[in-house]
Amino acid sequence: MVHHPVKSSRIASVAYDNRTATLEIRFHDRSMLQYQGVPLRIYNDFLQVVSKGRYYDGVVKGKFKETKVN
Repeated sequence: MVHHPVKSSRIASVAYDNRTATLEIRFHDRSMLQYQGVPLRIYNDFLQVVSKGRYYDGVVKGKFKETKVN
């Protein structure tokens, strides 16, 4: 997946795999999480919103199957 850097105090970059509807989020602490079954609209909105952390907490976290990536 190709990561796109974002301006956020917590989130370093985001990526999306259209084939599998997987959203991948890399944090500044170098941890990375994948979320399955995420609609493309949510990824596109993620790139546009001002507060990435608030969007992540309200729209993504806890709403989709989460997998930690090493």
